[in-house]
Amino acid sequence: MAEEKKQPGLAAAYRKAGPYLNLGIEFAASFILCLFAGKWLDGKLGTAPYLMLAGLALGIAVGFLNLYRTAMRLQEREKQERQ
Repeated sequence: MAEEKKQPGLAAAYRKAGPYLNLGIEFAASFILCLFAGKWLDGKLGTAPYLMLAGLALGIAVGFLNLYRTAMRLQEREKQERQ
């Protein structure tokens, strides 16, 4: 019986932690994709390593912007749940 009581609490904890776990994956994916897009363009245009570095910078900026927006949205959702 004790395990039955733990499961709903554990499931609720996983539901609350889920969006935060996605933040790292989204951040890494954004700058890795932009990095490889820049590298691919460098290969096509012969401008190595400039577009790869530009893609990396763009990916990091997009990653941080996405991280900030998602964190603010989740924080707002938590505030509404508390009220």
